Amino acid sequence: MIAGPSFAPVTGSLIESGIEIGFRGNSYSVSWPADVWQAVPEITRQLLLDNLVFAAAMHLPMKIRDLKGLVFSTGRPFLEPFFRQNFIGDIPSCCDMDGFSTAEEIERFLGLDFRFSGSAPALPSPWPVPADSVPGEKAIVPLSFGKDSLLTYAVAEEIGLEPVPVFVDEPGFSRERMHKEILAAAFLKEFGVELKILEHSTGLLRDDLHLGTDKNEYGWGLQSTEYALMMLPYARACGGDYIFFGNEQSAGSFYGDSTGRWTVYPCYDQTHMWTTHINSMTSLLTAERPVRTGSLIEPLMDMMIQRMIVNRYPRYASYQMSCFAENEGGRDNRWCHDCSICAKMYLMCIGGAVDPAAIGLTGPLLTEENSRYFALFGGSTEFPYARTDLARDEQLFAFHCAARFGSQEPLVERFRHSPLMAEAEERKKELFERFVSLYPSISIPGELKEKVLKIYKEEISGFIRQYEES
Repeated sequence: MIAGPSFAPVTGSLIESGIEIGFRGNSYSVSWPADVWQAVPEITRQLLLDNLVFAAAMHLPMKIRDLKGLVFSTGRPFLEPFFRQNFIGDIPSCCDMDGFSTAEEIERFLGLDFRFSGSAPALPSPWPVPADSVPGEKAIVPLSFGKDSLLTYAVAEEIGLEPVPVFVDEPGFSRERMHKEILAAAFLKEFGVELKILEHSTGLLRDDLHLGTDKNEYGWGLQSTEYALMMLPYARACGGDYIFFGNEQSAGSFYGDSTGRWTVYPCYDQTHMWTTHINSMTSLLTAERPVRTGSLIEPLMDMMIQRMIVNRYPRYASYQMSCFAENEGGRDNRWCHDCSICAKMYLMCIGGAVDPAAIGLTGPLLTEENSRYFALFGGSTEFPYARTDLARDEQLFAFHCAARFGSQEPLVERFRHSPLMAEAEERKKELFERFVSLYPSISIPGELKEKVLKIYKEEISGFIRQYEES
């Protein structure tokens, strides 16, 4: 393999359980259950190898700044143009977080040299499905137990699909996994549905501490794209024709950077626009019976999602975990009750007129001390989404609804007696249209859209009635 001081070799190989990547003396793998991996034809395994190795490692010269490129032992990936576009779309967000110049970083990325010493690119080929599988009957749902994936699971089930839950075990989040293993065991006991777990250590290639690099955001921007490809063996093994991510409406939010030159998408790979490209990717790799990728909850904003999972599907709401549980409060509880996510989910419940205890949150969390988690009160958060005007207005509307529904928690009282309440009243029609409307969808499969929207219209009508009667 050709490599020099400015180039690093990346190896990729097929192993008994999946694929393995080698970089700087360390090995990283993606492992599927035996019955799932055995359902993947040999030629398709090579296709997955070429593409997943590149997607998992292409960011490394952007993290390790003295590298000019990589030399892969695999063939050139069939989906390389998609991966490159995904990466470029994520650069402005990384730069906004890390303080780099977007123009300089895009130029640097375009100047990288990726070489491939393997055979000719592996191309899509026939990929059989179980003979008894019924087209359009099953859907793969990457289930994290967050509100978005739980609502996706519940809606898929209500419209007549059999949702197949898959949890991707992301390295570096051991405490989160501990809590989710407990949830998975309870989920199996209550519903008889086993959470399939995809083991992978390639996520360590994004980890600054593991790599010994200065902290930067490169590597996370292709996560959803990688996950979609990792879901394909599950889809084929069970005869599923859909992969549904929990990308809600605000996943497509954006803002301008400080230079005024670049548009920043905090989660570029979760935008609805990019989801349609992921759909093209999964469809291309499974052409004879395409596996389509989309989002059933694209028409909805956050507060309505939180309300719906509690109001319509309480049996699943009790499994919700949105907190990373990284601090001491998360040691024995899946909600740490001391972070911006816990504070936000609590507000979404109160503003949506549902009990936070239904998802395991105990209050009060809308305290003066927690004002630091809300931009509306001058607080801040490390999440780029919180920098958008949309996030600020989301808080404005949620606090307005909380006040309307009679909450007397300290921050709601502060809101009620501040100019913010008058602003919310003046903008009420606009805020309702923004946060309680159904947005047009480009990622819900056409044959499912009518059933899905019927559910949402019922729930939104119920919320509006409750608001008007309060």
